[in-house]
Amino acid sequence: MAKVFLEVYNLLDEIAEVPVPSAVCIFLMSYLRSPSNIELVLVESEREAVSLSVNVGTLRYRSVTQESLNSPIRDCHLPVFSTTDTTSCVAGLCAVLRQIVKNSGEEWRHLLGFREGCLFACAEVSLWTRFCEIDIIEVVKDLSSDTVLNVKVFEVPRHLARFEEHLKQPVRMHNVDKLRKKMNRDCVDHEFAEGHTMSLADLMIIPCVRVIFQLLSGLTLAPLLPSVLRWYQLVISQDHVSEALDTIQEVPSQLLGNSEDINCVLPEVPLHSLYKSDPKRYKPKWKIFTRQDDVDAALKVVEDLALDLEYDPLPFGHEVPLDWQGVPGGVQPDVPSDRLARKRQQLENLSKAIIKVARPGDTIVDFCCGSGHLGIVVAHCLPQCHVVLLDNKEESLARAKARVRDLTLSNVTVIQCNLDYFKGSFQIGVSLHACGVASDLVIHSCLQRNATFVVCPCCYGSLQNNHMVSYPQSSEMSLLSLHHYLVLGHCADQTHKQLYDKSAQGERCMAIVDYDRCLLARERGYSTSLAKLIPQTCSPKNNLIVGIPNNFVF
Repeated sequence: MAKVFLEVYNLLDEIAEVPVPSAVCIFLMSYLRSPSNIELVLVESEREAVSLSVNVGTLRYRSVTQESLNSPIRDCHLPVFSTTDTTSCVAGLCAVLRQIVKNSGEEWRHLLGFREGCLFACAEVSLWTRFCEIDIIEVVKDLSSDTVLNVKVFEVPRHLARFEEHLKQPVRMHNVDKLRKKMNRDCVDHEFAEGHTMSLADLMIIPCVRVIFQLLSGLTLAPLLPSVLRWYQLVISQDHVSEALDTIQEVPSQLLGNSEDINCVLPEVPLHSLYKSDPKRYKPKWKIFTRQDDVDAALKVVEDLALDLEYDPLPFGHEVPLDWQGVPGGVQPDVPSDRLARKRQQLENLSKAIIKVARPGDTIVDFCCGSGHLGIVVAHCLPQCHVVLLDNKEESLARAKARVRDLTLSNVTVIQCNLDYFKGSFQIGVSLHACGVASDLVIHSCLQRNATFVVCPCCYGSLQNNHMVSYPQSSEMSLLSLHHYLVLGHCADQTHKQLYDKSAQGERCMAIVDYDRCLLARERGYSTSLAKLIPQTCSPKNNLIVGIPNNFVF
C-alpha cells in the first residue's frame, strides 16, 4: 500500500493541527474519496506559528513519531509519498499531490491534464508550479501571522492580485485553436486555473484561497478580484469540492474593528499570466551580457584582483584505476553510440575522484542525477557505500530505478525531489552538469554538512542571485559586481567550438566562475582542486571542481 507522510502538530479526537501543505494534501485525499490503496501517515512534528485544523475522521490514517521514520523518508522534508518500494520516495508538495492522483484510480487521472503534464515542472523552472506550491501558501502564512488592526488602507496580497491577472488572460493550452473554433471566439477565456476543465492546480489553490477569504472576512474584495471570485464560485460548485473543503475547519477573521472603514487597494502587478511562456512576459535582452565592451570591462576587474588562477595539471583522482571492460553492460551509460565514448570519459573522471575519497559506510548523493549514470557507476564500484540518486524529473528517475532494479544493486535509493527538500546527511556530494545555480546549490549543501564535493558545472549563463546563493560567492571576488559576474557567466558558455574565435575568452570566463567557487570553499575550511577533464574534448563544459574538508584524513 502506498503511503503519504504529512506533518502534524497535534491530534485530538480526529482533529489534527497541521501546516498548510499538509492541509492541502488532506483536502485532496478527501476530494478523491479517501483512496483505499493510500494510507495517510501523520508524523508528529514541532509546531510552527501557522497551522490549520483539519478533520481526518473520514481518512485511513495512523500517527507516528519522527524517530520511527526510516530512510529515505526521514531524509526529506514532508510531505513525502512512498510506494511499497522502500528504496524510493517522492518529496515536495506538487510532486506528492501528483502521485496521490496517479495512485487513486483511472477516474481521477484527468486532473493531471493533457499528457498528465499539470504541475509536472518543478518550482525552480516553472512560475506556475511555484505559484501553486509556494506563493499562494505564503499568503496564507503571512495573513495568519498578522492582524489587520487600525489600518485605513489594506493592500490585497500581491500573489492574489497576480492570480487575478492570470485569470484575465486568454487560455494558453495545447488545443486552444481547436477550442476557439468550436466556441466561435477570437480568444478563449479562463474558467478554471488552467483552462476549461478543472485540474489538480485548481484543487491546490482552492483551499488556500478559501482560507484567505476567511482571514479577510469583512473586507470588500469583489470589485478588486472579480475573476478570482468567479473562479472560486465555479470550483466550489463542482462535485465533492465543497464537501472536501469542509474537512478544513473555518479560521477566524484577522480583522479587528470596523471593516467598513478599511479601503482595499490592488497592488500593481505585471499584466500577464503566471506561465513563463506567456508572450506578454518581459524577456531581457541577454545579448547585452556578451557585448565585448562589457566582457572586457569584467575581465579588467578580475585582472586587477590579481588572483592566482591556475588549473591543476591533472584532475583529482586521475591515478585511480577504472577499467570499463570489467564493468557490466547494465552499468554502462545508456546513451546513443555516438555519445558513448565521451559519456564514459566524463563518468570516469568524476568516478575516480569519488573513489579516491570514499570510505566504507559513506553515503554519496548524486544530485541532479538524471537517469543515474554517474551514481550507478559509483554504486557498482563502491558496494560498501550507499548511493542516493536525487532528481526532480519523474521520467528520468523511472529509467534510473529500472536500471538499479535490473542490476540488483542493494546500495542505492532513489529520491524524486528538489535539492531543498532533501535534508539527509552524507559524506560526499556529486553532480555532473547540474544546470547553472544547481551546481552551487550542490556545493552549498556539501559545505553545510562538511562533506566532500565533486562537481562538474554547466550552464554558466543561467546563473542568477536567489534566496540561497549570491554572486560573487567568495570575499576575494567581492569587488566584482553582479553585472560583471553575469557577463562572465554568459561569456563562459561560448566554449562549444575549439575553433570559435571566442572560445579562449569563454574558457577564461569559465575558469573565473569556477575559481570563485573554489575560493568560497577555501574560506569555509576546504582544500580544493580545479582541473580539466581528461580528455578535454569529452565535453565543452569540462571543468572538475573537488572540495575536501581540511580535517579529512586519507
